[in-house]
Amino acid sequence: MTRTSRRHALALIGMLATSGAGPAFAQGAPFPSRTIRLVAPHAPGGNSDTFARILAQKLGERIGQQVVVENRTGAGGTVGSALVSKSAPDGYTLVIADNGTHAIAPTLYGTKLAYDVFKDFTPVMLAATFPTVIMIHPAVPAQTPQEFVALVKSQPGKLTYSSAGTGNGSHLTIELFRTAAGGLDMVHVPYKGGAPAVQALLAGEVQMTAVSANTALPHIQSGKVRALGVASTKRSPALPDVPTFAEGGIPFEGDSWLAIMGPPGIPPDVVAKLNQEIAATLREPETRERLAKIGLEVVASSPAGLTELLQRDVPKWGKAVKDSGAVAD
Repeated sequence: MTRTSRRHALALIGMLATSGAGPAFAQGAPFPSRTIRLVAPHAPGGNSDTFARILAQKLGERIGQQVVVENRTGAGGTVGSALVSKSAPDGYTLVIADNGTHAIAPTLYGTKLAYDVFKDFTPVMLAATFPTVIMIHPAVPAQTPQEFVALVKSQPGKLTYSSAGTGNGSHLTIELFRTAAGGLDMVHVPYKGGAPAVQALLAGEVQMTAVSANTALPHIQSGKVRALGVASTKRSPALPDVPTFAEGGIPFEGDSWLAIMGPPGIPPDVVAKLNQEIAATLREPETRERLAKIGLEVVASSPAGLTELLQRDVPKWGKAVKDSGAVAD
């Protein structure tokens, strides 16, 4: 190469670097510039899946990129969660985490769990909460939590309660209630899913169960069950006439929640963008209304807010797991 041609080549390189032209010098495309994958770790039809699909549609419209929901089920949601924990830290793969996958699982699965909830995820936000209602069969002669506690104490080991399975949130919410009430002696009857657990109560096969507020609502309205209380810090908008257990003199909190998390190492600016766009999406009136219909109340916290929740909930639910004696299969 002659001295002149070398000078021309160096000048061209300088021009490309200044203008940002050419693949070697192009700046990275602004986030997001392609499809976002939203992993729902539970089966279609549940709160996690329904929330994911509502969010995916509205978020996609807002950011101008496709957001696809992918169901990766198994082991109480931990299979899908583990998949995301090992994904590329670019913000394009996220998981709908919940108190089952990220607060109960660490104790329930112990060393079998394929991830650390604090080290193997990047928190984006606490997205929404949904209260749990503890219901009893109308034949049970108790109108208030205190009356129910007195009844159980007068008949230790006689009253039964159903759940969606050992170690499930419904099981552990009643465990929190039993502990808060002084250690009630009741018999746990686990079922394979929430629907059969509710049917067992409706049929009078058990005296109590715990379900989300939106699931409880039609059964309460029909008079087929009686709401004993809401396991939350405040009354549910879906059941404004049902007091919390704290109001009934037995304070405990068993709210369920949904959160957005990604793999570890997502750049802070990408986390901030995700939080900003998802929060704006969730706060849209139409989105709020659709989520309210399935019993979800929008929170849209900061990433730090989600971390603080985990720091409180992991030990709380972990104690409930230990007290119940539940062990994952």
